[in-house]
Amino acid sequence: MKKRSGKRWIFFVILAVSSAAVLLALSASAKNDKVYHMVFIPKIIDENNDFWVSVIEGANMGAKEGNVELEIEAGPSEEDWQSQNELIEKAIAEKPDAIIVAPCSYTESTEVLKKVKDAGICLTLVDSVVNEDIQDLSVATDNIAAGRQLGEFAAGYLTQDSKVALIEHVKGSSTAMDRETGVREGLGDKAGCIKETIYSGSSEERAYELTKELIFKYPDLDMIIGLNEPSAVGAANAIKNLNLTSKINAVGFDSSLNEIRLMEDGIFSGIVIQKPYNMGYLGVQQTWMHLRGEKVEKNLESGSELVTPENLYSEENQKLLFPFTGNKN
Repeated sequence: MKKRSGKRWIFFVILAVSSAAVLLALSASAKNDKVYHMVFIPKIIDENNDFWVSVIEGANMGAKEGNVELEIEAGPSEEDWQSQNELIEKAIAEKPDAIIVAPCSYTESTEVLKKVKDAGICLTLVDSVVNEDIQDLSVATDNIAAGRQLGEFAAGYLTQDSKVALIEHVKGSSTAMDRETGVREGLGDKAGCIKETIYSGSSEERAYELTKELIFKYPDLDMIIGLNEPSAVGAANAIKNLNLTSKINAVGFDSSLNEIRLMEDGIFSGIVIQKPYNMGYLGVQQTWMHLRGEKVEKNLESGSELVTPENLYSEENQKLLFPFTGNKN
C-alpha cells in the first residue's frame, strides 16, 4: 500500500508541474498576442514639417511591426503647450497601455505628465524631456552633444571679431535650451561672437522675417545658426533672397529637401541632422517591448550626424536624409 501511495504522490507532482508549465505557456502566448493601445502626442502634425512627418512615419512603422494600436494627436503649434496638456488629459481618460509624448515645454507639462504615471499608464518621452525624471522611457537626440558638434564646426568659420545670431525655435523647450548650451560650448572662446538670440516659434515664415530684421540691425553679420528645420530654412532663404550668400554663412539643424537644396546652392556650410524616423520607430518599439516585460534602455539616445557639402552624397548620409519606410539604420 505504501508503495502505491508513493507512486500516486509522484504522479500528482508531475501533473502539477505539467499544469503549471502549460499555464505559463498560455500566459506567455496571451501576452505576446495582446494588442497594446498607445496614444502618441507629438509637438505638431504638419505635412510641411519634414522632421515631424518622419517621426510620425517611424512611429507608425513601429506600431505596424508590433502588436500596437497607435492613436496620434497633436496641438496646432509647437509653442502651444496648453493644447498639448489638454490632449494628455484626454489620453489619460482613455486609459491606454502607454502614452508617448514629445513635450512642447520643459516645465509646463510636468504636472500633467505625473498624472499619466499616477494613472498607472506607461509614459515614454520622445524628442524632448521635462524638468523631472518621471518617464518610464525616453528616446531623443543628445541635443547638447549635437549642438556642441555644430558649434565646433561653426567656430572654424569665425574670428574673434565675427558677429553671429542664433535663431531658436520654441522658447522653454528642452531641445532649444540644450542645443544653445551645446552650440555655445562648441564655439568655445568664440561664443562671445553671439550678438543676439531670437525665437521663430518653429515658423519658417517668422524666421525669414526675423532674419531680415537681424541683417538690418547688424549689417556686418557673419553667421546665422538655425537650431531647427523651420528656423534654419527661413534664415537661409532670407540670406539667399537678399543676395548675401557670399557674405553671411549659415549652419543649422535637422534635414529636409529644402535644406538639402539650400546646401547645394551654397547657403548652408553644415547641418546637424537628427534621426527622426528612428526616434519615432524606437519610441513605439521600446515602449511595446517594455510593456511585454522585455529589458530596454530607459533613456535611449537616437543619434545625430554633421552633414556638409563634402559628405552630403555619402551612402550613409543619404540613408539618413531620405529615411524611406522600413529603413531604421
